[in-house]
Parts: sequence; C-alpha cells; structure tokens
Amino acid sequence: MYTLGIETSCDETACAVLKNGDDILANVISSSLAKHKPFGGVVPEIASRHCLEAIDLVYEEALKRSKVKPNQIDLIAVTRGPGLIGSIFVGVSFAKALSFSLDVPLVGVNHIEAHLEANFIGRKKPSKFIGLIVSGGHTSLVKWRNGRYQLLGETVDDAIGEAYDKVAKILSLGYPGGPVIDQLARQGNPKVFSFTKPKQEGKFDFSFSGIKTAVLNLVEREKPSLRGVPKGRRSNLGLGIASASLESSPRNDRSFVHNLCASFQEAVMGWVVQKTILACEQEKIKSIVVGGGVSANSRLRELLQEQSHIRGFQLFLPSFELTTDNAVMTARLGYVLYRKGERSDLQMAADPSLTIASGPMGRRPRGEGSHGTFKQ
Repeated sequence: MYTLGIETSCDETACAVLKNGDDILANVISSSLAKHKPFGGVVPEIASRHCLEAIDLVYEEALKRSKVKPNQIDLIAVTRGPGLIGSIFVGVSFAKALSFSLDVPLVGVNHIEAHLEANFIGRKKPSKFIGLIVSGGHTSLVKWRNGRYQLLGETVDDAIGEAYDKVAKILSLGYPGGPVIDQLARQGNPKVFSFTKPKQEGKFDFSFSGIKTAVLNLVEREKPSLRGVPKGRRSNLGLGIASASLESSPRNDRSFVHNLCASFQEAVMGWVVQKTILACEQEKIKSIVVGGGVSANSRLRELLQEQSHIRGFQLFLPSFELTTDNAVMTARLGYVLYRKGERSDLQMAADPSLTIASGPMGRRPRGEGSHGTFKQ
C-alpha cells in the first residue's frame, strides 16, 4: 500500500511516499527558513507563499524518487492542523484536489500526534507511553493508553523552541536559535549561572518566559555590549550563527556567552526531563516517546537517555531526519488511522488550533475539558 504524505503546517513544504506504513520510499522537504532569517522568526505570509510555490514541485520530486506513479497511490494523508492557517490551507487544498482527481481516500492528521507516530516506523508501538512534544510552537506532555491520548500538561507561555530563539536574539546569535545555542553550550560550564525553576498551577505545565527575561536582565547587567548588537558589528564579536566558536571576540565575552548558553540549556532541559520522568512515575508508565524539532537537541537526548537507563524506561527518540517537520510522519499517522477505519471527506477544513486532545475531525469529545482525549 502506497501512502502519500503532505505536510505544510509552517515553513516547510514536504511530501513523502511510504510503503505499507514502514518503508520510506521518498522524503522531500523544501524549507523557507532562509527567507525568515532576516526577520528573526517565521513570517506567516512568506511561509504560506513558499508552500504555494513549492507544493507541486515537492510532490513531483517525491513521486520521482519513490518511482511511484500517481495512479499507484492508495491513500493521501495531509496535515490539517495545528499550525499557520495559510500554510495548512495550501496542503489541505492540494490534498483534496489530488484525492478527487485520483479517486483515492483522504485522511487529515494532527501534526503534533504525527511527530510522536514517527517513532514507530519499523518499531512496535507500546500499549502505553508518556509523549513529550518539544518544538518551536509546542511543549506538551501527553499520555497514551488504550488507544487514547490524554493531555497532561503544556506550556502556559513560550514554547521551548521560542525560548531558544528569543535567547539567541538577545545574544545576536541569529535565527533559528536552537542549533547555535546547543553548539555553544558544549563549550561552556552549565554551573556558572543558575535560574529559578518556574512554578505553575498544573504539575505538568511548562513556562519558559521567565528564564528568557532572566537571561535578558543578566546580559544587560553583566555584558551590555552583547545586547542588541547591530548586524554590522556581529562579525567583530563572532556571534553570527555561521561563526558559533566566537573566536574573534574578547575571551571574557566568549566565556560569558558559552557559559550562559550552557547554563540556560541545562536549566530548561532539566525542567523538561524532570517533568517527563515525574509523569512516568505518577502514571506508572515505563515508555517515553519524544517528538518535535527540539528533540534533535543533544543535551535533551543525553539527559533522557541517562534517566531512562537509570530507571529502566524504554525511550523512543526520532531519527534526526524525522525531528523537523516532514511528510513521512504525516503519511505514517494517516496510514495508521486509515487502517482503523478513519476517513476524511472533501469538506475537511484546515484547523490551525487543532489539539492532540481533540476528537475525530477536530471535535472535542462531549463533556471533555482541556484535558480531553483523542481516540485513534
């Protein structure tokens, strides 16, 4: 069975072809990241225009690489939310048009759930697990049991990826902030600076806005020269994203940035891992499944592997090529849902606010609140 996956939730435009749910025949991604860098973040209009311009090209390339003809496609899976409405709309419209013209079934999938499902390509899915979703727009803890997702906690302000981007902006490190901070942190001492752990009403909720402000105050107090460095001077300080070694800046500035990145990363990743382990212990679950772009972070992987080894937990980490937004995960989840009998019709709409706790077709189960469940 050939499944075509289509992913356009944000700044990536992707198509993939999956055979029988486990065999990746093609994984094509066109990113608009370079277009967003001058603005220090994703510009929705640019992202959606790129999706519109690239969707047909990535579709054709995916078919070419997979050596699958359009009339051989058995199923079309597409991301219908959450994400940027303009970008999602492009993918959903393209998928519905293909479904109609090729006369093949269509399944709309949840982007967040797809990130977790990517871990089960070629691996057996556990009957229950704690899911950790970490990305630029999402930080959530969920429980999977008896075919249902339950939302345990989520960020009350910035997602972890947003926190990395904002700290990188404070230090003029460029965009995106995750990779460069991760790189610089390896050269620093994580014990130099300490940050107060935020307190939330929900045991498994997250907050990263406070540490971003703490970093800003620290930089302005200790190293005001590093705050808001004009673009023309960044090369003198060595703070550009292409020069993460900081070799051209004064030694005290280099050490300060290295240590600050290390301390920031150790704090936020420590909080995330601590709550993940706590969720496992409270729910008496010994499997952890991680998804999202921040799952590529080296320190997060190290901490999760260490804690899982100590406690005898089973840990699922996606391969690096499946950490970022991709259509393989979309195809995989669509395939799973299709085999369970789910179908979408041509009235399916893009839903930028779709949650992992929503019911089929995005409807929240009757009587469920924000901690509802999603039945597969």
